[in-house]
Amino acid sequence: MRPHPFLEKFRGLLLDLNGTFMFGQDRFGPAEDYHATYRALGGGGLNADRVRDVVDGVVVEMERRVHDPAHQGDFPHVAELLAERGLPAGERLLLEATIASHEVGRVPDDFAAVLKTLARSHRLGVVSNIFSGKERYVAALARVGLDELLSPLVFSSDGRAVKPAPGIFETAIAALGLEAREIVFVGDNPVADVAGARAAGLATIWIDDGTRDVTPAEVGADLVVESLLELGRE
Repeated sequence: MRPHPFLEKFRGLLLDLNGTFMFGQDRFGPAEDYHATYRALGGGGLNADRVRDVVDGVVVEMERRVHDPAHQGDFPHVAELLAERGLPAGERLLLEATIASHEVGRVPDDFAAVLKTLARSHRLGVVSNIFSGKERYVAALARVGLDELLSPLVFSSDGRAVKPAPGIFETAIAALGLEAREIVFVGDNPVADVAGARAAGLATIWIDDGTRDVTPAEVGADLVVESLLELGRE
């Protein structure tokens, strides 16, 4: 397996996470049993209706704000929105863990293998918008041997900015230790990933999985692929 020829002009890759090489994330909605997750984490003080009301309310509010430019430079943490709901501290921690458990996905083995190949020739890092704390994400990367290959790991929940705000990209560029012209950003979201990275001076690769109602010409990425797997060719 060898890197895609387009990558030869770069020394570093910054990657989005969800929808780029992590999948099955954001398991929210009426089909999800939040109360079962809450109980499995040790919860017992809230009934199913209360747990659903709180989780749905927090997720809806965070999804609203992440798409609002007014909040992209000052985005709240899950704990802040839970604190507004008048719950005891212990219940807030359990509900924060419940939300995190439903938010995190998994990295398929073939995607992990491509990243391990790319790590031989490039510095790799992650820039990801997540609502919850990063602990479960780091654990998911460790399970497939990627935690030490991806550095920096820049998660929005570590600070206040979310993509496409320039600050989160600038943090990652500085941590990667390369000039912006030496880095390409890979992601599936035309606005948060491609437009955001371009505004930060990065070249871009758009993963067009066919789910976005936009054309490659409208997105304007430097390279378009259907999957991250195309970046590590046999």
